[in-house]
Amino acid sequence: MASANKQHKRAQRAKTKAKQNRAQRTAPSTDNLDPNDSRIDFESVDLSELFDLMRAAQSVSQQAMCTVFLAHPLLALVVEQEGEETATDFIIGALLEYRQWTTGEDEESALAWIESAQFQTDYVAASQELAAANLQQAD
Repeated sequence: MASANKQHKRAQRAKTKAKQNRAQRTAPSTDNLDPNDSRIDFESVDLSELFDLMRAAQSVSQQAMCTVFLAHPLLALVVEQEGEETATDFIIGALLEYRQWTTGEDEESALAWIESAQFQTDYVAASQELAAANLQQAD
């Protein structure tokens, strides 16, 4: 797991990017879109279906919510198309939006939730659980 300082920097970068993405969604521009580009525009993707699944899983536990989030095919696509660093920004931005969507909290409170020890523990446990399941499927 990354150091607390690195996590904070990533979270701040994701917070800024999420804010920019929301601003872009309110005033979409199609000037710079290549009609032949088959890549997904992650800045305008609708996450409401994923958020509904996450909310249902969160009624079981926060770790179950993290598992649903991490297992969603969209995340694999983000990593494949955008790389690790952009995927990290996307993940933090999506989690910030999810928290704001479910609780109505402001960005700072949502960021505090992501940075909390309990969330970090549940997120890492969900990640390890999925890695172990993927390893078993590969055998």
